[in-house]
Amino acid sequence: MFTGDTGSQYGYADEEEVDAQGVRSYSYTGEGQVGDMELVRGNRAILDHSNDGRALHLFQSLGKGKGQRYVGEFVYAGHKFMPGLDRNGNSRRLIVFRLVGVADAHAIEDAVGEEEGVHTAISMTLVDARRMALAAAAGGAMPTKDSAARTLYVRSKAVRDYVLMRAAGRCESCDQPAPFIRKNGTPYLEPHHTTRVSDGGPDHPRFVGAVCPACHRELHFGVGGEAKNAALQKRLRDLERD
Repeated sequence: MFTGDTGSQYGYADEEEVDAQGVRSYSYTGEGQVGDMELVRGNRAILDHSNDGRALHLFQSLGKGKGQRYVGEFVYAGHKFMPGLDRNGNSRRLIVFRLVGVADAHAIEDAVGEEEGVHTAISMTLVDARRMALAAAAGGAMPTKDSAARTLYVRSKAVRDYVLMRAAGRCESCDQPAPFIRKNGTPYLEPHHTTRVSDGGPDHPRFVGAVCPACHRELHFGVGGEAKNAALQKRLRDLERD
């Protein structure tokens, strides 16, 4: 994704924001210079990046002939529709995406893991948990009352709860039982994002595995980590084929 001062001539301006929780996010206006913006092409790619297993990288234009500055990797946290003007000065609908940096997204996900009882879904079937996780990963229009942090927290929890339930107490990498039981009575496994080295931010169940701590460290730091990660990716594709 690219941003810069030239957006003003097309009726919009991107900007960085900090919410009440201290989470930094970026309001990024979608593509399309004339007429209403639609969720197609590049805009659809932003919306679907988790489903497609793709990372979002933002660059800022420094001006004609001055090149680009890399801003960082971001996670889609929602979008909203706003009135604005197009290149010809006519009224139209803008799509404004809320993007959160991977570091903040990772911190939000850690907060989900620290919540007591987050792994339990006693009244929910695996099918229901999967349906909620897929809906969360798909994203959608962002409620005006929700902050970017709250939106990511809810999505991360849905995906995390489902993959841990799917694993049924066994590491999805080495297939061994969880190393111990938590105080709340649930097997201890850790979500691992197979498509991000940083392990940050909510993702799609197709790209998140529930693994034991030893496998999780090996996936990140082991000599055979890349091969192990590829094997886990294949297993997850098979599990989430439909």
